[in-house]
Amino acid sequence: MANTRHIEGERRLELSPGDVGYDALDDLWGRLARPFEAASTIGALIGISPKDLDRQVGLTVANSPEAEHLLDEFPRTVRSLATSMKTHAERCVGELRGPVLWSETMSARASTFGANDVYVCATPSRAYDIDENQVLKWALVKLNLAAESALEGVSSHSEELVYRKVRRAGNDAGRFSEHPSMARVSIRRPNLRTLKRTRSGKKSHAYLPAIAFIRKLSEPIDAAFVRRLRDPHTIRQHELLMTIVHLLEDHTENHLPEFRIEQGALYAGPVQYHNHHRLADGKVQSGVVVGQLLVDVPPEGMTFEDAEREMAARAGSRHHRLVRTPGDIERAVNHAIELATSD
Repeated sequence: MANTRHIEGERRLELSPGDVGYDALDDLWGRLARPFEAASTIGALIGISPKDLDRQVGLTVANSPEAEHLLDEFPRTVRSLATSMKTHAERCVGELRGPVLWSETMSARASTFGANDVYVCATPSRAYDIDENQVLKWALVKLNLAAESALEGVSSHSEELVYRKVRRAGNDAGRFSEHPSMARVSIRRPNLRTLKRTRSGKKSHAYLPAIAFIRKLSEPIDAAFVRRLRDPHTIRQHELLMTIVHLLEDHTENHLPEFRIEQGALYAGPVQYHNHHRLADGKVQSGVVVGQLLVDVPPEGMTFEDAEREMAARAGSRHHRLVRTPGDIERAVNHAIELATSD
């Protein structure tokens, strides 16, 4: 059965394990439920603490082409901001700045002796705190925060080009978000309705850089980013995971749900994945859990016999299987199905 990948909200047919050009990480990446939080997702995939990944994610975001384009275009964007007109009550003396609010005017005159030239007017003014500008403000604020994460622990005197660039991007984003036209704009995470309205407005062209940057924020890293951080054992665990997924789908003739992240692990229906690096906390099992069965590959440099003893010790009372070949994996999946149907 060909596997599927998530492509902009749709699913499309892809390769299966054993096919020429198949890549387990690409397959797994395409099955992640969107949107996802980058640091926790990478942490679940490769076993590194999300806190340790925040700086790398921030560096990727703040140094992205989308961030650079957002800042480069801001001087032109700010001259084309969308506005709305609103009125507010203003006390005027000897002049009219809009329609007179007579009830408020009489109250004002009654409370001030001899103030016959006092008027309370409905004065029109331009309002910048609207959906489109909230999208722009959100993008600038998130860029500033990404730069702060990227620079955490880095000397303020560092002259490395990438850090100079990120520092400048963060400073510019912070300064632009406090521009007189932006200062009173609310900081709100834009929802789908807000983004749709911004894309379809009369001045949508001015906000395209902000929309592109927000799209980058929704998935700031890609499979190539994760691939650079994997160790050999993680690579083999990913291959094991996706082989098991395809065998289960072949058996049920249905696709498993997309993978979600919970407590540092990946979950999809009856399948769980715990990266081997998480064994250090002593509370989780390394490998792939299929129903009641724990499946794993032997660690690098360990004999199969030693690996079996080590796995039996950490599995405790849980059913477990150590696998090396595709045939071993298929037998493990059949065992997991037998355990599930025997209950």
